[in-house]
Amino acid sequence: PLRSDKTLQDIVYKLVPGLFKDEMKRRRDFYAAYPVAEVPNGSNEDRGEVSEQDKGNLTDDEIVSLSIEFYEGSRYPTPLPLRPQKNGVRFLRCPAAMTVMHLAKFLRNKMDVPSKYKVEVLYEDEPLKEYYTLMDITYIYPWRRNGPLPLKYRV
Repeated sequence: PLRSDKTLQDIVYKLVPGLFKDEMKRRRDFYAAYPVAEVPNGSNEDRGEVSEQDKGNLTDDEIVSLSIEFYEGSRYPTPLPLRPQKNGVRFLRCPAAMTVMHLAKFLRNKMDVPSKYKVEVLYEDEPLKEYYTLMDITYIYPWRRNGPLPLKYRV
């Protein structure tokens, strides 16, 4: 039997710009034309009533609000001069196409971290690949725009 594969569908939506919006419009048009057609146990997305913002989908020219703070649960002790004085959370607005590598470079420059140390960016406890963009992170992890994208870093 056929069954939907949510992960594969999200990948397709990500790879084809504008597809999600077009699909939701087609679904709304269908149910407007055939009001008697019911979606058994249907979600708002099944009926085409979800916007890309609600779904968390981003385009690479959008701006992402994120928070970044020092990760305390590190396996390796961070040298004292490289620890932030107060555990301050910083808030940034960055393009969705920005990579983790660029964010790490920004942190390195902002915190004056010597080049012999590695700056690593994490989502919860999970280190992020340098080539991930902020848009990739929003697709991979369960963040749904209900606040800034919560990232952490360690040195």
